[in-house]
Amino acid sequence: MGSDIPAQLRGAHPPAPWLVRSTSPLHCVVAFASGAVLQHLFGLPLPQGGVREALHVAGTVLANAGLLLVLWSFALFARLRTTILPGEAPTRLVRGGPYRWTRNPVYLGMLASYAGLALMYDVPWALLTLPGPVWILQRAIIPYEESRLHARFGRDYAAYREAVRRWL
Repeated sequence: MGSDIPAQLRGAHPPAPWLVRSTSPLHCVVAFASGAVLQHLFGLPLPQGGVREALHVAGTVLANAGLLLVLWSFALFARLRTTILPGEAPTRLVRGGPYRWTRNPVYLGMLASYAGLALMYDVPWALLTLPGPVWILQRAIIPYEESRLHARFGRDYAAYREAVRRWL
């Protein structure tokens, strides 16, 4: 999709760093798998009875809500015919749907699903490895995306950034 934009509109922007190109879902999968291995090797105690069942229900709700948020965001990008991939050049500034409340609904949904799955499947270690993907998002992926959006959309993006929080 980035090739649809004339070079003069794309602006000179360096290639995406490897942490961006490797995609945030991969970072979450690696962190969750690491948590699952750690849970198997050094199992943290799990609550019993009603508390455990309540955590499973809460995890199911959280995982599904996160998935719906991601799918809503993807559908919006598809409808507007712009890229969802962090390493590709954006063609439109998306401000509708969930982007009215958060600048990163895909990442928010992905992290909510991650936490929900950890609760659903009794993997408390995965909650302890969750800061890894959050750090990568905060320090590498989102700043890269924001610099591209600012370079491409200038004042419009600056106004959007002032009006809508990064997370919630």
